[in-house]
Amino acid sequence: MIRFRAALCIVAMLAGAAAAQAAAWIRYTEPRLGYTIAYPADWSIDTHYVYDQLGPGREIKGVAFTIPASLTAGTNLGGDTKLSVESLPGKACTPGQFVDPAENLRKVRADGRTYTAASSEDAGAGNRYETQIFVLDGTSPCLAVRYFIHYSAIENFDPGTVKAFDRARLIAAFDRIRATLNLGK
Repeated sequence: MIRFRAALCIVAMLAGAAAAQAAAWIRYTEPRLGYTIAYPADWSIDTHYVYDQLGPGREIKGVAFTIPASLTAGTNLGGDTKLSVESLPGKACTPGQFVDPAENLRKVRADGRTYTAASSEDAGAGNRYETQIFVLDGTSPCLAVRYFIHYSAIENFDPGTVKAFDRARLIAAFDRIRATLNLGK
């Protein structure tokens, strides 16, 4: 009986923590496509975001959620790190339409959906850029969730002046946001 009560207390605490997290999040509804997504209240939103790294004439419109300064403070993580939801006309889209090169192609089943995912990495002038793209299978227009991570090479800093950002924590935060995506159809 004591173990049962302890288990109930743990379940109640977890439910309370989840409710507290949800209360601290903001729900965004994309007016044109009708999907909703939630993001932490301390993140900033850009509803006019355009991904333009594929070159002229290949811009991709979307909405971006940029990390707060609290995640970059004292680390090598760049303040332009973000998650975005992007769309392209058509159906049967591929990661290669959203990122070039599209490497490590794979199917990902998460959040009750199937994604065709890919990653891409780039570097320059002591900076590193990582992109993970998750194209939602079966959507028209095509929808994709992009994780963009920008950080500086830790070896470029004097020892002890900054610490390496917590990549696992950042990816977990991105995953939690992506899990809230609701297509509303």
